[in-house]
Amino acid sequence: MVTETFSGPASYTTHGDIYNSTILKNIERAAVIQGWAHLKAEVVTGSISGNAFKMRIYTGGVTAQPAAATDLSATAFTVLLEGL
Repeated sequence: MVTETFSGPASYTTHGDIYNSTILKNIERAAVIQGWAHLKAEVVTGSISGNAFKMRIYTGGVTAQPAAATDLSATAFTVLLEGL
């Protein structure tokens, strides 16, 4: 298991964005373990393929809503990765 930090996208869509690990070549499991400020994130179920996965970002609060901001490049999310 390793952790890797990913910057948020410069052009976010509510369906999520694809991220590629620079550490692992074959991800078996991934989970976001640290969000950024008021934002939360999750790895989309079934989105892992090779060294890539899709992450969806939400605003915090009682009910999570897809992030409305389109430029999230100043944010960072730490993901726990398992694989080879």
